[in-house]
Amino acid sequence: MAGRKRGSIGRKLLWGVVGYFVTTLGTLLTTYLTKLHISTLLGSILATTVGLVVVIIGVFIDVAKEGNDEEEAQPAWPQYPGQTYQGGYYRPAPPPRRQRSAASIAGVLALVLVLCGGGGFGLAYGVQYFGHKAIDALHDQATPPWEKKTQDPGRERIARAVSHTEGALTVTVSSVRVNAQATIVTITAKNTGKDSLTLPVYANALLDVPGTNTLNADPAASSFGGTVPARGQTTGAIVFDGVLGAAVTRVTLSFAHVQGSLDGPESISVSIPISVVG
Repeated sequence: MAGRKRGSIGRKLLWGVVGYFVTTLGTLLTTYLTKLHISTLLGSILATTVGLVVVIIGVFIDVAKEGNDEEEAQPAWPQYPGQTYQGGYYRPAPPPRRQRSAASIAGVLALVLVLCGGGGFGLAYGVQYFGHKAIDALHDQATPPWEKKTQDPGRERIARAVSHTEGALTVTVSSVRVNAQATIVTITAKNTGKDSLTLPVYANALLDVPGTNTLNADPAASSFGGTVPARGQTTGAIVFDGVLGAAVTRVTLSFAHVQGSLDGPESISVSIPISVVG
């Protein structure tokens, strides 16, 4: 009797270990698959498939465990009334256990496929889809307004790169991109003089658009530093609040004041040809 109990505990422990490893393997596989660069739909299908395999293996493990329990359930005492066993008591025979048929196992598996397959897929797809939406919404809320202006690179509108020189300072405009919120002008300022020059962006960099108000620069959104070292150059983008109309053919970038040297220019401007949007 004691040997049978020890055997029963050992087999149950063995099946528990097998179930643990199956579940752990399914979790690791699902985690690995979700890290791949795949669509939400494909990720949901893979996660659901792994979950179904784990559940089906669990069903077979339970069936195997029940089979072992039935073998061990035979009592040591006689099974029929009128016979005695140690202690002199009678015990009626327990009702025979019904063996689980292949048809019942197939029914359980079908139910698992319907409930876990359909419900699991819906849950996995919903979690991934709405989880991504929630992350995107949080990211959008966390993004500063000045960074949002340049998230969309916009459409290139410059017809050709142009330059203008005043004294030791040359300003070259190489790009004018327009998105839904702003006009992004990329410039290179070159200084051939012996003193550094400064082209402030705030309240100083202006973009004149014929037929509309002059656009003001947003220093927080701009990457142009403003300081041009002696015998050096600086490149960056200046972001102007507002957009260019489809029919605009020319704009003028200007710096109202140039600081840093008595021998340098007081101001500088560049006329920029713009392509018409058809």
